[in-house]
Order: sequence, then structure tokens, then C-alpha cells
Amino acid sequence: MKATYLAAALVLLALVETANALIAPLRVASAKDWDDAAAEVRAGFEAGDLIVFAPYWADQVGRAHLGDLVTVEMAGHSDADDYARVWEVSIRGAHHPEAAGKLVKESRHGKVRVALYQKPADEVFYDFTSQQPRVTSVDRDGEKPGAHVEPRTLEIDYRPRRGLLIPVDSRTTALSYDDVLLGSRLVGYAGLHDYYARKNADGPVDVRLFIDGQKQLEVRARNEDGWKRFELPTAPGKHAVRFEISSPQPAWRNLGLHVEARK
Repeated sequence: MKATYLAAALVLLALVETANALIAPLRVASAKDWDDAAAEVRAGFEAGDLIVFAPYWADQVGRAHLGDLVTVEMAGHSDADDYARVWEVSIRGAHHPEAAGKLVKESRHGKVRVALYQKPADEVFYDFTSQQPRVTSVDRDGEKPGAHVEPRTLEIDYRPRRGLLIPVDSRTTALSYDDVLLGSRLVGYAGLHDYYARKNADGPVDVRLFIDGQKQLEVRARNEDGWKRFELPTAPGKHAVRFEISSPQPAWRNLGLHVEARK
């Protein structure tokens, strides 16, 4: 009896695999499908729009057709809150989580779907990644000029992310900004850069946020956290903002940090 069931299971498996082999090519979008979809996006694209692809693994194919519109900043964006219009280019019924708001238009080009969404966009008062902080290192001997910190396109959770690359060592690294125009909240993201660094170590990195010398928030980033979001309500106006970064296990730790002051 067991042999009969096993034989039936093998026959069923063979049928399923055969069906998949026959059906799969029918689901593949052609180059013409992608070209036609890209032409529609180009015709309606406006400066400041966001383009996303779904599922995520289709991103490389999508950028092969629309890469000149997908800037480095767009490819490494942290969220879609700053964008009023989002173009979603998708296949196989997938939906990108950032394609949200009112559906303005939708069309299909063979196996490729194009949709345009419109929504209110956050106003950004201050982009910390775009500004040069005063960088210092703090230890028991005091505060001294710190390591080199620069804006980069980071690799965090296997995706490009725009932010500051902050090397972590045994000291505390401080990033100080004076006269920062704040809105009603700070929105930030932190994560650990570089696949090989995450593979070789798993120590956490702590980010402490101070406004006018008062500690307001502490965030801990771990390998498994990916691009970790944090948010803090703030009093509008100009303030001194400082980030302090440290780790109890600093080997192979490279922090990516992106923060914006939003209305």
C-alpha cells in the first residue's frame, strides 16, 4: 500500500513540475512589454516623482529600462513619505508597499502593469545626510577630532540606502550639528553596512540622540534589524542636534545613518 501511495505522489509531483515548466514561460514579461511600460512612465514622469518596481527582484530589470530616471538618491531612498507621486511598475501581480495613496491611472503592457499613485508628501526642513557635521571622538581623555564620516550609498539588508557611513571603533563617535531648523518630528533610519562586515561580526551599535544637550532617544541597531526606523516629536525652531554612536563590540561595525527633520 505504501508503495502505491509513493508512486502516486511521484506521478503527481511530475505532473505539477511539468505544468510549471509549460506555464512559467507564459508569465514572463517580454522586452517589448518592458519597453512599452517604460515609455508610459517617461511620458508622464515629473521631477520629484518616485519609481518603484515589484516584486523587488525585478528592480534590476526595471532599472535596465528606466535607469536614467532612477537617480542614486531615488534608488537609496529610505521611505516614500517625501514623494507626492509614486510610479509602480510591476509584474506577476506583485505590489510594492510604498505604492500607496490615490490611484490616479493604471495600464497594462503585456505582462507589465504601470500604476501612478498620488498622496500628500512630507516637507523636509533639514536633511542631515546632506550637511557636514562636526565629527569628534570621545573617550576617557576627552573629545578629539573624529574619524572620517561621509554620505554614501550604503548596502544595508542587501539593498541600496542613502545615508552617512560612520566607522565604529572603541571610542564614541559624535556628530554635532548647530542651528538645525526642526519641524514637528525627526524621522531617522539606522542599519549596519556591508554584507561581509555583518557576516564577520554581530555586535550591536547604539545611537543616542541629543537636542540642545538633552538626551531624547536611544536606538540599537543589530545585523538582523535591516534599515531600522525611529521617530521623535520635536519643537519647531532652530536647535543644536548631536548623535553619539558607540558599540560594546565594535569590530567590523560600520553604521549607516539617515535622518530628516520633517514638518
